[in-house]
Amino acid sequence: MFQSAKELETIFLTEGVFYRLLTNNVSHFCRSVAYIRRKGSFTDGTDALFVLLNPGKSLPVDGEDAIPFLTGEVDILPILPATPDNTMFQLMRLMERMEWNHVQIINLTDLRTGKFNEYLDGQKLMRTHRDSRHSIFSIDRYPELLDIVEGTDHIIAGWGTKQEITGAAEEAYTVLSELGEVTGIPYNKQPLYYHPFPWLRTKCIKWLDDMEEQLKGATKVV
Repeated sequence: MFQSAKELETIFLTEGVFYRLLTNNVSHFCRSVAYIRRKGSFTDGTDALFVLLNPGKSLPVDGEDAIPFLTGEVDILPILPATPDNTMFQLMRLMERMEWNHVQIINLTDLRTGKFNEYLDGQKLMRTHRDSRHSIFSIDRYPELLDIVEGTDHIIAGWGTKQEITGAAEEAYTVLSELGEVTGIPYNKQPLYYHPFPWLRTKCIKWLDDMEEQLKGATKVV
């Protein structure tokens, strides 16, 4: 079963923590964490934490004007209602299969972009100016990461298979694997994992099938 976006929007709601990051007079839209919740469910726990490459096209429901500039700690920013993107809809499909009520999404970088070249340019800018605020895997944001991971049942990596992200993926995998078992659909080069939304419907269904099979034989994060 491959539910439509319209159908999924009647079942789930999405939220996110958004901010603008100013680095060397260049402003970036960022999202530190996203939430997908089943409507009508009330639970404190998180069924799964998805760790992806970077936020895609999701924005606050009220638009870009609702996004504040970062002036303090990321983890004190408000949670805003958000519009879902294709990746979020794909995660909702997995939630339906697993009968999950609540998942969270973090990324190797908070910098929001839908194009890989823009991702690379953003990472280069951050390295050049030694600005690590965009990454929840930076030392300064470790308490924030720890708080998120400790509340989840499963850690699922899906940051993609591009060679250029290997360094960031290795860094994230090292940190995450110390906190719990990291699952996902592994690529032939580790620690790279297939992205949940590979665009082609047949491949999307295969990811769902493989992930469901893996999860139903997995244990929760200890």
